[in-house]
Amino acid sequence: MIIENFGSVCSGGRYENLAENYTDKKLPGVGISIGLTRLFYKLQELNLIKAKKKSISDVLIIPMVEDFSIPLKVANTLRNNGVNTEIYLNNKKLKAKFKYADKLEIPYVIVIGEDEIEKQIVKLKDMKTGEEKEIPLKEIDKLKF
Repeated sequence: MIIENFGSVCSGGRYENLAENYTDKKLPGVGISIGLTRLFYKLQELNLIKAKKKSISDVLIIPMVEDFSIPLKVANTLRNNGVNTEIYLNNKKLKAKFKYADKLEIPYVIVIGEDEIEKQIVKLKDMKTGEEKEIPLKEIDKLKF
């Protein structure tokens, strides 16, 4: 099957002395890149594979702070408890971040801002019902989704 205007799915090459940018050694290098997002998008579009969910994430964490230590700690706690967790790192407006979660059908969003950190809580929003709860940081490990 030939698909026009698809672009490359796999590329690579030799990168002479690339390591010199990071070390004082002269090392040869090769690399490869696979465009999995592009490939899976097209396979799904052609109905060759079927995705039941738009995202594997159960929770999207939206940090509204410059210091990511608390959001990362929350994400690690959730992940350690088997909750598929994603952190939104792009510098966009809050509305755009919620739109991202909605578009990917991520069922829950956790917002962590300065006020939440000061109160030692996170705000948890159910994206289907719109219900919001304040969850104490010390109880994050008890969350089930």
